[in-house]
Amino acid sequence: NLKKSSTKKMKSSDRPSRNLQDVPPHASLEEIKQRKVLDLRRWYCISRPQYKTSCGISSLVSCWNFLYSTLGAGSLPPISQEEALHILGFQPPFEEIKFGPFTGNATLMRWFRQINDNFRVRGCSYILYKPHGKHKTAGETAEGALMKLTQGLKDESMAYIYHCQNHYFCPVGFEATPLKAAKAYRGPLPTNEMEYWILIGEPSRKHPAIHCKKWLDIVTDLNTQNPEYLDIRHTERGIQRRKTKKV
Repeated sequence: NLKKSSTKKMKSSDRPSRNLQDVPPHASLEEIKQRKVLDLRRWYCISRPQYKTSCGISSLVSCWNFLYSTLGAGSLPPISQEEALHILGFQPPFEEIKFGPFTGNATLMRWFRQINDNFRVRGCSYILYKPHGKHKTAGETAEGALMKLTQGLKDESMAYIYHCQNHYFCPVGFEATPLKAAKAYRGPLPTNEMEYWILIGEPSRKHPAIHCKKWLDIVTDLNTQNPEYLDIRHTERGIQRRKTKKV
């Protein structure tokens, strides 16, 4: 049986006083949109599924389609992984090509130029943040890189590829989460009062379509040097150590 509960009316003197001046103003939609950024066209352009080891060219095609095709911010027809591979001189069966040993950052940048030249469009590429190793970005800090990445993800003339442990995929958005619950709907906040999460589009069908990773974990990944590594897709495993020599 349902019983209607009785309610006791509060006198105004019993209610906790609440000075409206103490209540922070809520953020506007535009202010929240600065903290929660996801251009769905970036996700639409993720080339998924990839071939077994084609994450590099699949990520490049994803970025190219966002920048230049009607699936994204451009005006050209979208291209497929297969078309891109044909332009670059590869022949099927593509699933039998072992891309890993010869696909590096410089390779992707060269392929980007070749595809642009084929379609007679202009563009440039550069390494945003690489704190160690060949072509490291001397002088760039994690804080500076985060600022450039978050600004760039609001810019439809920019697209990104994240080179992590034996994999490439594409940042598509981010959330800057306030550290304090009371500030969930507050207006602009200082960077040190927020925690940044990066949304990453995944070309492999064996993983979630979009990952959401802490920027601090990404920084840890990029700063961890051989033989140690952090698998950003499995952060629960922590820092790991290679048992075999890296090829």
